[in-house]
Amino acid sequence: MSQSILSIKTRNNSLAILNSIAEAVGNTPLVRLSRLAADHKHDLLAKCEFMNPCGSVKDRIAIHMIEKAEQDGRLRPGQAIVEATGGNTGIGLAMAAGLKGHELLCVQTEKVGKEKVTLQQLYGAKTLVVPGGKKISDPEHFINKARRIAEESGAWFVSQFDNKDNLEAHYKYTGPELWQQTEGQIDALVAGIGTGGTLCGAGKYLKEQNPEIKLILADPAGSMLADWQAKQEPHPDSYLVEGIGGDFVPGIVDLESIDYSFKISDQISMQTSHDLLRKEAIFASGSAGCIVAAALEYCRQLPGERKTVVAILPGTGRLYMSTVFNEEWLASKNIEIST
Repeated sequence: MSQSILSIKTRNNSLAILNSIAEAVGNTPLVRLSRLAADHKHDLLAKCEFMNPCGSVKDRIAIHMIEKAEQDGRLRPGQAIVEATGGNTGIGLAMAAGLKGHELLCVQTEKVGKEKVTLQQLYGAKTLVVPGGKKISDPEHFINKARRIAEESGAWFVSQFDNKDNLEAHYKYTGPELWQQTEGQIDALVAGIGTGGTLCGAGKYLKEQNPEIKLILADPAGSMLADWQAKQEPHPDSYLVEGIGGDFVPGIVDLESIDYSFKISDQISMQTSHDLLRKEAIFASGSAGCIVAAALEYCRQLPGERKTVVAILPGTGRLYMSTVFNEEWLASKNIEIST
């Protein structure tokens, strides 16, 4: 069995010469948000997943899912790949597929920013943008459409929302990284759910080390996941934040493992993204703003002695120059950013 690229990255010194850019995935920095969280007694740390080669946490699962499928024969040499993506997984898959000799088709809705679609294409992927707003039971839902295309064409359908190798990537690598970087002193992990791999995979590992560690879901207001986690009646609505939230529970998600959830408005998510840039010089996505806002709220409500809270920053702000960091787009969505 060939050795995992991510295990090579974990083992190797960061100054080593790498055999490909894929070996640069993982071992992302953990940065203290000392300015943004200056008013809180708790220690808020940001896991800078936007520093992966393609700009997001999804690089981790892209490499791992392809490697595992090749190893067990689900993905044959030269076989095409199809995936339904919110954008970033498609970019990571395009990098990995190109390096490993597979053609890739990324199926996504028009909500996905144009920068993400363009970057997928630049990495060599084909793209198909379909109408959004479909229920998961609808055959034209983007996931169902991608699955159907894969079945009809004989391609391998990645199925990141149900693929247990997605969870495994975070269980084997992201969780141990966090445990090592904090020297076992992490008290809470805050993340969103796109597929749920980060929160449930890394969270599973961390809870095995210390069952007292809390898992916190950051969810855009309008998503149904936080309501389901809190066992409340959901009130679905449209929202602007990309990449996290949804109207169905992905197959790899265990909502029972999540301790608390926070619903964050688009206004607060976008404002926090800008605050991260201005106060911490961290250029991250709207989803990162949502997650940091939830982490800040959790810290406000957290009594007792000083705790260490880690927020996952899943994506780079560079893929949101026409949206989250564009004054005209923000104005068109009635989002006001204060300085």
